[in-house]
Amino acid sequence: MPLASATGLAKHFGTQLLYENVSFSLDAGDRVGLIGANGTGKTTLFRILTGAEVDFDGIVSRQKGLRIGVLEQDPKLPPGLTIREAVLEASSIAPLERGMSEIHHQLALPGAQTEALLAKLGELQAKFEQADGYAIESLAERILEGVGLPVSRHGEIVDTLSGGERSRLALARLLLSDPDLWLLDEPTNHLDLEGIAFVEEFLSQCRASVLVISHDRHFLDAVTTRTWEIEGQRLWAYNAPYTRAKELREERIKAAKKAYDIQRTYIEKQEEYVRRFGAGVRARQARGRATRLARVARLDNPETQARALALNLPSGERLGAKPPLEVRDLSLDYGTGPLFQNLSFSIEPGETLGVVGPNGAGKTSLFRMLVGEQAPQGGGVVWGSKAVKGVLTQHEKFPEDATTPFRYLRNHHAQPTNQELRATLGAMCFSGDSADKPLAALSGGERKRLMMTRLLLEGNNVLLLDEPTNHLDLPSREALEFALSVFEGSLVLISHDRYFLDQLADRVLWIQDGQWTLTNGGFTEAQEARRKKAQAAPKLQKPKPEKPKPAAAPAKPKAPVSTFGKLSTDELEQRIIRFEKKVLDLLQQQADPALYRDAKKTKAVAADLESTQAELTEMEKEYEARG
Repeated sequence: MPLASATGLAKHFGTQLLYENVSFSLDAGDRVGLIGANGTGKTTLFRILTGAEVDFDGIVSRQKGLRIGVLEQDPKLPPGLTIREAVLEASSIAPLERGMSEIHHQLALPGAQTEALLAKLGELQAKFEQADGYAIESLAERILEGVGLPVSRHGEIVDTLSGGERSRLALARLLLSDPDLWLLDEPTNHLDLEGIAFVEEFLSQCRASVLVISHDRHFLDAVTTRTWEIEGQRLWAYNAPYTRAKELREERIKAAKKAYDIQRTYIEKQEEYVRRFGAGVRARQARGRATRLARVARLDNPETQARALALNLPSGERLGAKPPLEVRDLSLDYGTGPLFQNLSFSIEPGETLGVVGPNGAGKTSLFRMLVGEQAPQGGGVVWGSKAVKGVLTQHEKFPEDATTPFRYLRNHHAQPTNQELRATLGAMCFSGDSADKPLAALSGGERKRLMMTRLLLEGNNVLLLDEPTNHLDLPSREALEFALSVFEGSLVLISHDRYFLDQLADRVLWIQDGQWTLTNGGFTEAQEARRKKAQAAPKLQKPKPEKPKPAAAPAKPKAPVSTFGKLSTDELEQRIIRFEKKVLDLLQQQADPALYRDAKKTKAVAADLESTQAELTEMEKEYEARG
């Protein structure tokens, strides 16, 4: 039996039809990417699956007892808890942890019924261990670390977190909840490259089924095995991840277009026959053909994606042979250690440079230095005399929200005709009425796309773009990719969109941990170069203690002074190293405040440390005696 299924599903918003006659089956182990332009009803489909949306036509079924975990764009988190408490609250051990914590609190009160409380504590502790509570706590720490919330922050109160941090915490809670089906709405939002890689690996190894809405195409290729696309008020299913599904979609559209053209030719011939012979000796045959023609189910003319193909960008001043940009020995340090040192590179005419790295690595500071908003601490930025720069930041604002996209571009560009301007808007996904609605009604992605369109029309020969695909849906990203691929100037792109960089970048500058590397190719090549470099790096090993030098002329071996006398000297050395490591591990456990929430575990760690140190002392005595 499928986890969830739909038959003849239709959904309206007032008079607007989102989709109709939708049927699907979501089975155990499925990993499905749900794609489509913004506003096509992807999030609404999530709400229908969870039962939050009941106003629809058709039949939707869910397996009895199905546990669904939902990641929403505006997560609700329990107030007053620490990060650690909030993530564990989503796990099966949360009631046990609360119960044990309450008993510890009661034990500290005067007049506590110690015997009864300790008995209850023992019961809860046994259930905690049976539920593999320690493993769940360890997993929670690993997940929080993976999404960018390190151990040093686990004591912070949830209410103090930023919006992006709250989204990461909500994702961590969901990953720990272990449902049957995950419904994930843009899970990679607010994550840096390392966080995205962690979530990809986690989801690839999980047992639960996954239905994910995402505009991150690299993520979809890494995690999903099937693709559902909402387009033209229908749901199209492809048994392949995004990239292959895109190819299958194009094949489907070509086949549908061919079938439409064949049918259109047939209908036109039959209609011509009916017109010519509707009266006369062939009137009977004409009526028969008209009857049969009325029964023909008309095929729809499939949408052809001619958006980006209609772009006709103005040519800016040619850059010539000299590099339009040279960066010489740039350095940046905010007092906590260098973000980068002696950073040097140049951009060739027509070249695209991608800039990547984790959050806080210095990418935005570098961008501000390139555009002249921040002075370098060392080195310099030299622009060529022919460089005409266009800049897109992450926080662009429009001077007047009452105007429309068409009017906004017309005010900035007088040269194109109205028809040419509307064709350009259509190529950038502002077709029909969307070109004439107020800017105040545009989404964040639409605003960014409009600003990008203006830059492309300005005749710049160098573009510096900071996260240009943020808030863009997949059709918008594809249109922007094509627009930038036909742009004849040089590009500097700061982006977390790995697919986008693979399509456009000639080289990638990777900034991380105070270091920088420059590699040829796109993101995939840069990542592979980093992997090979990490594999080739020598691994640090703990040095073995020096073997004691034998005495010049020993009279006879000394008798062993402990129970370890039967061990050879090499075996004794290895055992000492293992026990030294164990002592360090136990000391680290004692330094963790979370340990003291569990009295039984606290005593166990203390006892283990005492016995380990005692045994280590005996081994060291034996070792010294042999010397």
